Amino acid sequence: MKIFSSLLLTLILGAATLSAQQLHRQPLVGAVTDTKATIAAWWTLYGDLKLQYGTDETFNSGVQNTTQSTNQQNDLVAKFFLSALTPDTRYYYRVMDKSGVVLSKTASFKTFPAEGKDAPLTVLFGSCQQGTTSDVGKTFEAAAQMGGDLFIQLGDWGYPDALIPGYPGTPGTIRQSYELRLDTTYPFARDILSQMPLAYVWDDHDFGGNNSSGALPETLRKELILNYDQHIPHYDLPSSEGLWHSFKMGNVEFFMIDDRSQRNPVDSAFPGGKFKPPVGHSMLAGYPVSGVDQRTWLLNAIRTSTARWKVLVSQVFFNPATSVGITLALIGGRTDVAKEFADKWVGYPADVDSMKALFQAGYKKNFLIISGDAHTNLYDNGDHSIVPEFMAGALDKPNSNLNDVLKSYGLNIWTASQTGSSSAVGRIRVETTPRHRMIIESFDTNGVKLLGYEMVDASSSAPAMAEGTWRIIGSGGTERGLRLDMINAPEGDGTIAVFDILGRKIIGAPITLNRESRMTVALPPTLANGAYIAQLAVAGTTATIRFDLAR
Repeated sequence: MKIFSSLLLTLILGAATLSAQQLHRQPLVGAVTDTKATIAAWWTLYGDLKLQYGTDETFNSGVQNTTQSTNQQNDLVAKFFLSALTPDTRYYYRVMDKSGVVLSKTASFKTFPAEGKDAPLTVLFGSCQQGTTSDVGKTFEAAAQMGGDLFIQLGDWGYPDALIPGYPGTPGTIRQSYELRLDTTYPFARDILSQMPLAYVWDDHDFGGNNSSGALPETLRKELILNYDQHIPHYDLPSSEGLWHSFKMGNVEFFMIDDRSQRNPVDSAFPGGKFKPPVGHSMLAGYPVSGVDQRTWLLNAIRTSTARWKVLVSQVFFNPATSVGITLALIGGRTDVAKEFADKWVGYPADVDSMKALFQAGYKKNFLIISGDAHTNLYDNGDHSIVPEFMAGALDKPNSNLNDVLKSYGLNIWTASQTGSSSAVGRIRVETTPRHRMIIESFDTNGVKLLGYEMVDASSSAPAMAEGTWRIIGSGGTERGLRLDMINAPEGDGTIAVFDILGRKIIGAPITLNRESRMTVALPPTLANGAYIAQLAVAGTTATIRFDLAR
């Protein structure tokens, strides 16, 4: 009996040790600014977790440690709030238990440039992923090679309404939805969230179901918000009634709306089968809240923003020209199709009118809308959508070819759209030299560019540079090597170093410059497609540029 008891104790302690060696899900980072970040780690046990972080990937120098506890109230999710970070710097982090056992892989993120500073940025974005258990997420494998300073997930992440029976009303299913979204066997959590921060707001399928609205029971809506707060590291929310918020990256401000929790049901806009929204019908402010409602908050935030670039992150498309779709669908007796159009901004005329008035008052300069939801990839240059709008709504869904369908009915209300069925990810690049511009593009599962649109800040020039300053103004990586276009290149011998998107040095080689405006540098034939950073050093001066390699 004594031997049996000893054996049993050994097995119990062994099982406890094994449990301590793993997290429930890998950690993720969000709420990043120029000096702060929040990292969430979901454990399987109650107790203390330690976070190690620093700028040394090996954790051999400059390591900092912070400890947080997991408990029933936080659903075993420890959140580490980092501060006093250095702007525009890559940090590495890993999670350990209190005894020092490492529980996670090393992951990383890069802090944003100083707030208000014009600086190059790359942001990836999109919606609609993990809709079935067979999805392989090849788009994210390509996106991981591009790299980015942030990933904006616009909703329909995980489709828990389809994959989790009883979601969201059955107890435990909301928690299950975060287990699904953060599953590291899927490339998004594994390859994207391990190298960049996340900014996320739900859409219909990850809120309450197809075309869902704020007409959920109050207790259920509160539980949805609580679980978001527990499991997602996020920016400060202006209200406890929903997820809307804003944040700044350098000289860009993003306005993340929550188009579900405060939305009146679509059906209430169709009394008697006709489209006649009642007074107060709103997507942003359909229900009373304590304090400032979402629509008022959004309008004020845009008016008072001092950022050079402003980006509205909308789960559903804005384009007011699509309102004709409601009319034509009703004429054709297709109320179901009319309600699909009315699930977007055009189903809420009061909200559209408030944005129109804002734009007419002069606030549409350097303004972009990014959207998702419709399982398609297209954009409008502002001719129909008032301001440029770019939709990337098929991260791992087949392209719905919505624009082609609309054109077949004579509706030419978007500038351009993707052809073919490939999934796509969106990318925003901010450039500051030789002029301020924002480049919005989309890429397929192989990293091949599908669509592109450029916005230029014509009212101001790039930051003044001293006469004769050496700078690289263009680049291109192909099988022939890295082509660099330069201004005022110095003469002499020097070096070129190429780094991957995580800042790791890939190659280093000698170069000689002779004031030519263009040069080509050989690249190793084994170098994979993706995004890289080239740094040239000659005659005591340096020049740096990011480039995409596409062999």
